[in-house]
Amino acid sequence: MIGACLLTGCATQTQQIKMNESRDQFKNGDMQSAAATIQGAFKDKNTLYYLELGGVQRLQGAKQIPNSTQNLLVADQLVEQWEIATSDKLKRSFTNMSSYILSEGLSSNYDPKPYEVSLLSQTIALNHLSQGRWNDAMVEAKKMAQREKVIEELIQSKVTAVSKVEQQQQNNQNTKGATSRIQDIGGYPINLLDDEETRSLKNAYQSPAAYYLSGFIHESQGEASLAAPGYRLAIELRPSVNFFKTSIAKLDSNIANQAKKSFADTLIMIDTGYMPKISPHQISQSVTFGGNSKLVTLTFPVIEKSSDRFTPNYIQLGDRVANPELVANIDAMARKNLQDEMPAYVLRATSRALVSLAAQYAADQAAQQAARKNNQNNQNSNAVIIGAIAGMLTGYGLQAINVTDVRHWSTLPAQTYMARMGLPIGPNILKYTLPSGVTVSQSINLVG
Repeated sequence: MIGACLLTGCATQTQQIKMNESRDQFKNGDMQSAAATIQGAFKDKNTLYYLELGGVQRLQGAKQIPNSTQNLLVADQLVEQWEIATSDKLKRSFTNMSSYILSEGLSSNYDPKPYEVSLLSQTIALNHLSQGRWNDAMVEAKKMAQREKVIEELIQSKVTAVSKVEQQQQNNQNTKGATSRIQDIGGYPINLLDDEETRSLKNAYQSPAAYYLSGFIHESQGEASLAAPGYRLAIELRPSVNFFKTSIAKLDSNIANQAKKSFADTLIMIDTGYMPKISPHQISQSVTFGGNSKLVTLTFPVIEKSSDRFTPNYIQLGDRVANPELVANIDAMARKNLQDEMPAYVLRATSRALVSLAAQYAADQAAQQAARKNNQNNQNSNAVIIGAIAGMLTGYGLQAINVTDVRHWSTLPAQTYMARMGLPIGPNILKYTLPSGVTVSQSINLVG
């Protein structure tokens, strides 16, 4: 069992190393090489494979949108299976719950993060819209609200499960020093999880951009009763965005006058930045076991500092200049998610370390007992040596499974900006400034 765990943990780490290579290609704009690297990095095509590949493909141009949609829809099906399986594990029995909480990092499968589930529906909806499939986009818009309840239940179940498993560990003589508090671990950079943007978030899974997009899709199809909840949630999550409030105020009149409009009601979405990298971070910690102080190595995920942001400050359509507003900070959502998950990470790491020490202690005791039985003959020294080696191998083997899962959907943007404008129907020139300072332009055709 341990051997299998070692192999799986090593495989996921090797996969992440290869994925880091694709991140560099992605940042350099080499989408074709990034896609090829992703395809070579995954031995098993899990949820993350389809998320990453679909995310890169949609940025390769209109011709790749169908392939992107196909891969993202496979990811969507796997997410549905994950929701059902995880809910079952957390509700069925305490044994399953305990096993699930303590086994993270040892599976080739991928548990999607809550914000990734929300952004998956948003991305699929945008793909559908780019292909003119408004009905399919509406399906994704409805799915956002449905999944919110499932995610909320799963998160609460995991919080309860961590609490119960920690109590169980405290009642076990070998693991009673286990903790779920990151504050008990010296040297962890907590400041990376506690910036102002992260503190301002209600949770790690509701995206204001996704909810506003949902409202906009429903409004465009004349569904005021379905559009209003999306707009209200967007306002609740991001009350500083001015056009969110305008949209809900004008919703009924906009729908009533849709047939009379002489302009194209246009929603502009700008994705900027790159998701922060999450890396394994080892911390040496002193713990007391068997009456002695022992030094153990604990491994935790650490999220890197936010990279320099790019604020889109020039976007012009025809003779109209847009005023984009920051509507979703996905970088902060990732930090909030890691902050929420940290109790489980800490409990896993400390429990595994204590189990490792218990195994070493048991092996040492067995070696000493064997030595005492054989201290009258020449096998004495051999028994001590063999016992010491066995204890060392047991300790190293169990410490080696102290891995942490740092995989994440790395091809997501860090921030999303939006602007909404009424524009002349027909051909228009779109101009915008890149982070390099260069202004580019392209022709677009607004059909209403």
